[in-house]
Amino acid sequence: MKLNSATSIYFSPTGTTKKVISSILKGMCISSNTTIDMTKPSIRNDLSPAIEGDIVIIGVPVYEEKIPEMLHEFLVSLEGNGKPVVLIAVYGNFGEGIALNELNDIAKNSGFSVVAAASFIGEHSFSTREVPVQEGRPDYYDLSIAESFGRSILEKMKKVENPNNMILKIPEGKLPLMAKILPKNSARIFTKTPVADMNICNHCGVCVKLCPMNIIEKDTLKIDNNKCIRCFCCVKRCPKSARKIIYRPKFIVSKMLAEKNKIKKTPRIFI
Repeated sequence: MKLNSATSIYFSPTGTTKKVISSILKGMCISSNTTIDMTKPSIRNDLSPAIEGDIVIIGVPVYEEKIPEMLHEFLVSLEGNGKPVVLIAVYGNFGEGIALNELNDIAKNSGFSVVAAASFIGEHSFSTREVPVQEGRPDYYDLSIAESFGRSILEKMKKVENPNNMILKIPEGKLPLMAKILPKNSARIFTKTPVADMNICNHCGVCVKLCPMNIIEKDTLKIDNNKCIRCFCCVKRCPKSARKIIYRPKFIVSKMLAEKNKIKKTPRIFI
């Protein structure tokens, strides 16, 4: 099967998932790529979008060991029509959870043929300068693996006539005890809503524009705490560093993050 084009579908508030997918496409030598950016609320509201690429790449970050909840309705609306799909989960070095398994189930139920999958590591959304958690990832090594993965996909598809006959085994993920006990959106328990310091902020509007939940009030720059998913896009992409990530309780969360950061995990490839 010859691949001339691709459709990449991703959610990437801080850009980590997007970087991984871009490197995979580079390895596949595909220049014709249609992007469906689920980070934008307007895109997620448009269900069952047209998918025209010869191959599809779906990438999501792992939130609380799973696919981000706000993506489910959009993802299940996709119509695969037998197209080959590559599944990508990006997590912050804690645990992969069951995000890849969830993606696999959704893709199959939507009529895609899953031909490859992988989990990559990105800088954790809670990472700060004082408490860095895999800062700068995906790094050069990660992206080189992603590019090599893309080349492997290309070679695999050259030998395939009908992707619907392919069977890919993705190991069953695990939910740690904490993920089973904590309520949904537990990130709000461990971090405060990031408030803009008006002595630093220049009202450029970047945070309002980039917020994946569209919940930052334009004039006051206040965030609706009940809807905030703690992606901290507004913190990490603010050109003036007018917002900060504040843990609660600070000592316990800092210690937990430092512990999880001791071992640098590596990407896992399934092809």
